[in-house]
Amino acid sequence: MEDITQTKPKKRLSKAKKIIVIVLMLIVLFIVGFGVFTIIKMYGMSVNATKFVAKPTVSPYSTPDPGIELASDDPDISRDVDSSLDPNLIYADPIYVENAIDPDVVNILVLGEDAGDHGSGGGRSDVMLVVSYNQRVNTIKAVSVLRDTWIYIPGRDTWNRVNAAFRFGGVGLAINTINANFDLDIQYYMKTDFENMVKIVDKLGGLDLTLTQDEIDYYNTKSPNDPIKAGASGVCHLNGRQVLEHCRNRTLGNGDWSRTERQRAVMTALFARAKKERDVASLTSLIFSLTDYVETNLSPWQMISIGTGLVFGPNTAGPQKGTIPCSGSWSYAYEGSMAVIHMDLEANKQWLHMFFYGHY
Repeated sequence: MEDITQTKPKKRLSKAKKIIVIVLMLIVLFIVGFGVFTIIKMYGMSVNATKFVAKPTVSPYSTPDPGIELASDDPDISRDVDSSLDPNLIYADPIYVENAIDPDVVNILVLGEDAGDHGSGGGRSDVMLVVSYNQRVNTIKAVSVLRDTWIYIPGRDTWNRVNAAFRFGGVGLAINTINANFDLDIQYYMKTDFENMVKIVDKLGGLDLTLTQDEIDYYNTKSPNDPIKAGASGVCHLNGRQVLEHCRNRTLGNGDWSRTERQRAVMTALFARAKKERDVASLTSLIFSLTDYVETNLSPWQMISIGTGLVFGPNTAGPQKGTIPCSGSWSYAYEGSMAVIHMDLEANKQWLHMFFYGHY
């Protein structure tokens, strides 16, 4: 009888162990299942991604038309005047495969599309930001390409404003144009439109941005029912609609130079927001929450790897920033009725390579 009595606690302990094992297995299955679902969801961001093809022989640079009227002072850069596009030249281009200049440097073109109706062609890429991540030293750099930059568009044998490349041939031609003009190796992109940008910011709970009083007054005049409240030292918490208004603003300040500066400030704020994540799981969850609003050809593993390196790596500084055209290398001009920016292409090419790679 003693032996039987002594075995009963062992049986109860065995049952408890089984329950614990079952619970642990369920937790593991849940985590694995959620992880698999997250990866599948992230792969969905690339379902409609622009494809790669081997780089063909690209037509050589032609020269701009002579007789360009240079502006004696700043032209009217507050108006959107688009050139008409030949319908026969509008089609989606693939991304041309380029050899990596530095295997540790990954360049990504971030595109913000204004998808409204602009006559012929598609929407405009009113945000063109080349983001360069150096995984060796864990740094990130961001260069705005001003939309009015007068540039050669390969495959169409024409000169136009740089954002016309997106209207002519979508993501592929936008990437190929920047690569061809600046001898770059961009192979990846992230694209959203302005309405989705509003949703992204709202999904993140808003962003903290430093605004001038003139900016606050301007936005509040345009949206009196959704006013921005000035915070300490000009730091304001903006919702998605307010952030979009800030990104599009080229009325205050120095036209597109000020607007792209605002766009880079928003990117820095996004970086600061991501830095608040506690671990890889929470960062992955954050990326997962944005999958419905962004198209990219980066794989989930690349996104997680880059995000983890930037957010949890030793470098706590935000992006180093710049613009194309670079300082001292450009002048205003008119091409027909369009106010554009002419640049010294060679000077900008050298500056960009030094900034991204440290050599030319």
